[in-house]
Amino acid sequence: MEVHAIGWAALAAIIITMITIDIVGHVRTPHEPTIREAAWWSLGYIGFALVFGGLVWAVWGADFGQQYFAGYVTEKALSVDNLFVFVLIITAFRVPRKNQQEVLLAGIVIALVLRLAFILVGKAMIESWSWVFYPFGLWLLW
Repeated sequence: MEVHAIGWAALAAIIITMITIDIVGHVRTPHEPTIREAAWWSLGYIGFALVFGGLVWAVWGADFGQQYFAGYVTEKALSVDNLFVFVLIITAFRVPRKNQQEVLLAGIVIALVLRLAFILVGKAMIESWSWVFYPFGLWLLW
């Protein structure tokens, strides 16, 4: 899959825009979100991910579309453990309910940066030592 620099720049711009929208439209004014509000935000992000995956599928073909959706589902599954960590941290530090969104957003951004770092390091390791793919797979299953 060949992605030009403009494609990566566009993806970075989309991610920065989404985080900005989240901050401005959701987190900047401390409040206690309702279940309905949280559901709408979640549906919006899931919808965007599905549209993006459809675009990948349409532009680069079914193989890359399937890889995107496999990665998306895997990330969704792996992100559940982050929720437990965030709940523990928020509870331990007794973060007021109205400020929990700010803490959660900071945690999500940190998790994204760390995931990116681990993905890049893991990719480099797999390219250098193909045998490391198997321990990584076992680690995922664990």
